[in-house]
Amino acid sequence: MQRFLAALLVHPILFVTSSALAQSPITVLPLTAENQIVLAPTTLGILVNANDQQSIELGQQYARIRGVPPSNIIKLKLPRVNYVARHLMVRELERLHHLPNYSRLAGFALAFDKPYRVDSNQSITSAISQGIATMTWKGSCNVTQQNPDAGAPPGASLHTKPAMLLFGGGGLAESVAVAERGKSADAADPLGEVFFVKTSDVPRSGPREASMDRAQARLGQEIAITVTKAQTLSGRSNVMGFQIGLPVLKDLDTLHFLPGAFADHLTSFGGAIGDNKTQTAITALIRAGATASFGTVREPCNFPGKFPNPERLLSNYLHGDSILEAYWKSIDMVTEGLLVGEPLSRPFPVADARLDGNVVTVKANRHTKAYLENARSAAQDMVQQAGQAASFDFGMYDVQRGTPRFLRDFRVSGDLKPGDLIGSFEVDDSNMSGLSLGILPRG
Repeated sequence: MQRFLAALLVHPILFVTSSALAQSPITVLPLTAENQIVLAPTTLGILVNANDQQSIELGQQYARIRGVPPSNIIKLKLPRVNYVARHLMVRELERLHHLPNYSRLAGFALAFDKPYRVDSNQSITSAISQGIATMTWKGSCNVTQQNPDAGAPPGASLHTKPAMLLFGGGGLAESVAVAERGKSADAADPLGEVFFVKTSDVPRSGPREASMDRAQARLGQEIAITVTKAQTLSGRSNVMGFQIGLPVLKDLDTLHFLPGAFADHLTSFGGAIGDNKTQTAITALIRAGATASFGTVREPCNFPGKFPNPERLLSNYLHGDSILEAYWKSIDMVTEGLLVGEPLSRPFPVADARLDGNVVTVKANRHTKAYLENARSAAQDMVQQAGQAASFDFGMYDVQRGTPRFLRDFRVSGDLKPGDLIGSFEVDDSNMSGLSLGILPRG
């Protein structure tokens, strides 16, 4: 409290930026601790396959697009085949884990298309994030390792280092296009629509239908959500999210996905991107314009926990998580699941921050109040003073280096509305590249 009161009396805080970036939107993401590692370009590792020159080139181009330090590009020696043998993956993981900067990394982009799985059972993204699965596999329908980050709130520090395969479903150009698409979405707060489609395929559609309904009821005030019964989705021009349960998807060429859009379908082999011949591969969704997707690499059976939970995914995404974090936290058991796309895409800031000349102005947006209400403790939710709505207290941090640096505290009204001014500050011109901010609710 002393720091909060003192912060109200200090002179305007200096932010890092440039007048050349006038009116540029700034990413404002959620935080849960002052000492956490934030998923950002400085804390993202880019894994390339040393045996694939196109992978090396993709890693270099992605680093330039996202501003990832060259020292974060890490070479693995992997075969150019759909699956890597377990003993070879163990060797490469040991090398990865002993690198000097491994502990400072928060997640990974895998800049290659092969291998996409380990042996016959585990996805490559799961192996990088969780290590090699040690369970005994018995046919299909195995209960796999629990994801310790499942259900975590927006901005939560992770117990693992999630990974996403940066692959556009074609050659180098297609993968670079996905990277650029993801970056172009940052802080855009797009006015798209999310489509949850319930089909007549009960085994594939049924497991997620209740979560679709909850997402619409809880989040429909923040983004347009359509829950419909159909066998396809077609002719839509503003798709920000699309989830369905079917083995084969039609009409993808009639959809227009906005930058940052997610799309996936609950089926057995959507993630078997190099072997699947009978079901739509998730790379088809990426080629159609989605920025990220998820599918399983082997028969998982239709356990709801093995697929992205629509409510969790959308809630965390709307409240400031990157698409990698939002997807990762939405899945209870990720061992068989492959994540594909651009991991850092973060379209939905928890507040609207913009540069105008040498001033940063922060205003509430359509997500701010919902985020602060969800983050505030139950005890504080009950606090009312003189019949007025409780206020919100939070700290603002500079997070561009991957660890929060305190800037100042704020107190805003409990009846905060989109467009309300939170604060503005003068800025200087030093170290302006990649500026992003974080909000840490107090109490």
